[in-house]
Amino acid sequence: MRFVNDKRGQIRIIEALFASLLMISTITLVPSQLGIEKTHFNSYYSEGTQVLVSLDSNGKLSSLIEERNWTSLKKCIQSVLPVSLWFNITVFDENLTIINDAKISNGGLISDEIIAINYVCASLSQNYAIYIVRLQLAGVK
Repeated sequence: MRFVNDKRGQIRIIEALFASLLMISTITLVPSQLGIEKTHFNSYYSEGTQVLVSLDSNGKLSSLIEERNWTSLKKCIQSVLPVSLWFNITVFDENLTIINDAKISNGGLISDEIIAINYVCASLSQNYAIYIVRLQLAGVK
C-alpha cells in the first residue's frame, strides 16, 4: 500500500523522460541546420555546372574562348545566372596557363565561401585545343 500512496517517484520519472526528449530533439536539430548550408552550396554547384554545359552544348563556349572574346563570355554568363550570385571565370589552356588577360567577373566578392567548378571544354575547330574553365560562385547569405 505504501507504493500506491507515494507518487513523488513517478513525477521524477516523467520529468526525466521529458528532459531526455528535450535533449534528443536538440541533438537531432543541429545536424539538419548544417545540411541546409550544404544543399545551398550544392544548388550553386549544380546551377554553375548547368550554365557551363548549356553554353558548351552548341559550341558557344569554345568559340568565345578561341576568339578571346571575354566581354561576350561575361555577358553570356551574366544573363543566365541570378543577380544575387557573384561569379569569376578563369580560363586555362592544357598546360594550366591562364589565357584570359581581362577579368571576367560581375563585381566584388560578396562572401568568403566560394564554390569552384572546373569544366573541361574542347574546341570544335581544326586547331584542336583543350580549355579548362574555372567558374567560381558565391552568394549572399
